[in-house]
Amino acid sequence: MDFASALTFPFEDEDWLKKLGIGVLITLGGMLLSFILLIPLLLMVLLFSGWQYEIIKRVKNDDPTPLPGWDDFGGLLKRGGTLIGALLIYQIPVVLFSCAIGVIAALPALGVSDENAFAAMSTAAMILISCCSCLIILYAIVAAIVYIGGLIRYTDNEEFSTFFQIGDNFALVKDNIGDFGMLLLFFIVAGIGVNILSATGIGGLVAPVFQNYFTGHLVGQLAKKLAASAAPAV
Repeated sequence: MDFASALTFPFEDEDWLKKLGIGVLITLGGMLLSFILLIPLLLMVLLFSGWQYEIIKRVKNDDPTPLPGWDDFGGLLKRGGTLIGALLIYQIPVVLFSCAIGVIAALPALGVSDENAFAAMSTAAMILISCCSCLIILYAIVAAIVYIGGLIRYTDNEEFSTFFQIGDNFALVKDNIGDFGMLLLFFIVAGIGVNILSATGIGGLVAPVFQNYFTGHLVGQLAKKLAASAAPAV
């Protein structure tokens, strides 16, 4: 995967300022209006998700203009809703484990009248919470990678069920674990870059645009590389 190309490809588009500028305006609108309602923030997330998917497809298909415009807001929202919906379903176990942590954290209160019981239950709760936290982190990482495997296969067959052909999606990741590991590393680097940008204030408006175009291009590169070996999505 070409890290530098994923960073610079937007600027090869003669309309890059317009396309990225609209992305910044969407971020600004989502942030400002989110103080009133959460719906604008949700719409922003869906739009960027749909926009990122268009980048993935264009890069995979060697489109000479991989940076999409914002002409079809309805289409981007619909596509983003599908992708975010699948991602949320993948992360349901994280919610369940988090609820379990909440219940475990309340256990010491059962022994509050007995000092020894309180100490024992506090220790047990701490151990259980640590174990659950490790499971949450491990599952979230694995689920995110398998989701990307499903996303790559989704570019071949745009059916929601493709995301839940878990065996095929997992096999794609397992057979190309080095590439997916490199992709995860690049995602971490992008996350650090986004945090740095966000800390500069005005950079927070640019960060979502950068993160989506950069990671979208990387996934598109991987999708292109694996196109020949991916299991058909049926």
